[in-house]
Amino acid sequence: METIFWFFVYLTAFIYFGFPAVMYLLAQLFGKEPQKGGIAPFISIIIAAHNEEKVIAEKVENTLKLDYPADKFEIIFALDGCTDATKQILAKYNDPRIKIIDKPEREGKVSTLNKAVPQAKGEILIFSDANSIYDPEAILKLIRNFIDTKVGCVAGRLSYTNANRTSVGQGENLYWKYETFIKMQESRLGKLLITNGSIQAVRSNAYPYPNPAAADDFCIPLLIQSKGFKVLYEPQAVAYEVATQDLKEEFNQKVRIVSQGFKGIKCLGAQLFGLNPLGIFELLFHKFLRWGVAYYLALILLFNLALTGQPVYLYLLILQIIFYLLALTGYLLRDKSRIKIFYIPFYFCLVNFAAVIALYEFLCNRNTATWDKAHTTRVGKQDD
Repeated sequence: METIFWFFVYLTAFIYFGFPAVMYLLAQLFGKEPQKGGIAPFISIIIAAHNEEKVIAEKVENTLKLDYPADKFEIIFALDGCTDATKQILAKYNDPRIKIIDKPEREGKVSTLNKAVPQAKGEILIFSDANSIYDPEAILKLIRNFIDTKVGCVAGRLSYTNANRTSVGQGENLYWKYETFIKMQESRLGKLLITNGSIQAVRSNAYPYPNPAAADDFCIPLLIQSKGFKVLYEPQAVAYEVATQDLKEEFNQKVRIVSQGFKGIKCLGAQLFGLNPLGIFELLFHKFLRWGVAYYLALILLFNLALTGQPVYLYLLILQIIFYLLALTGYLLRDKSRIKIFYIPFYFCLVNFAAVIALYEFLCNRNTATWDKAHTTRVGKQDD
């Protein structure tokens, strides 16, 4: 019983602390800074959109003003079953660089991208979301990494605005800082595991046409990596989005992301064996085993209750109870408190409970291929 207890304690600790430490060590020993250069190939900016009338005009204006040669890019708006005024708003723009692909049936983001890519003329494809606002130099920062012909995919950095308004937003902001540290280590090794669908660039001849049931930011980098290409992280290429402030919205988003992750592993199947041992190690500890942390914590608590006859286990049980009480307090004060001792435990529990529901939805074969983005006024401080 003690052996099982400590096994799950050490496993959980390794997932959150040991894995980043190992990746940091490997990056220092074997990693290197990517080669960069001033290149300007013709590119295609592909924006999958479903009912984006609230933000689509802002996205068009932002994209047209990006710091990139005007004759070197096209903008493809791939509409996925839009039933609002998105198409009508786009049609008002009389710019030869704008192309609209209107798909009347809603099939999901990846399916939409798969149908748009063959119509793209660019040597490099930039995938973006309608509610993501790019820094003026974001494209230039992404493209400079493709001077290395071994680079197949480059992900930019997502920065949240108004992230400090509630504990949910603060938790999301802190989570991305943690993820960014890991991404930096993976990138130095040329093995970035997961990109961000809001800002990622792909060499057109390396686009893998992933299974529509899986998430683009999960399958695309893994499949490109399995082909032997490098996948990098470019933190200076920045996209801005509004941080989620609503608990239900954030929870549902996490459920969808993890559920798509399970589907992605199922869809990729034998293709995952194309990854080298480091890639498999990353997938195992950065994602797959992390999705099971809620179950490890439940087992830790259960076995701890059975071991309280010894003082050390009694103290450990008290610490667990305190942690969950802090999480509960964070939940109760989620719209008021900005104190880390409350919102960190709360957000940690929120994310891991979402993984439990995600596994249930995956096993029930619930549809997660379609998506709905949160639309909120872009106000407040820009926080990474």
